[in-house]
Amino acid sequence: MTRRIFQAFALDIPLGLDRVPKLSARGEYELAEHIVACARKFGVPVVERPALAKSLAEVSVDQEIPVELFEAAAALLAELDQLR
Repeated sequence: MTRRIFQAFALDIPLGLDRVPKLSARGEYELAEHIVACARKFGVPVVERPALAKSLAEVSVDQEIPVELFEAAAALLAELDQLR
């Protein structure tokens, strides 16, 4: 049995130190499953971070993530870098 995906978020991580990540996609249920399927199809790592997801739920699509999430986003990026 496949586990259901209830929420998914995608971050756009721009190149350069002077840029801030933006929320590029968000979805619940079927849309969340589609976001995750697209990520996997194109080799984008998928990780679970419930606390970060809860915070990202307050961010609008195309909005830069708030400074309060920088540390969590940096930790996520460091983990993703190790997965490569």
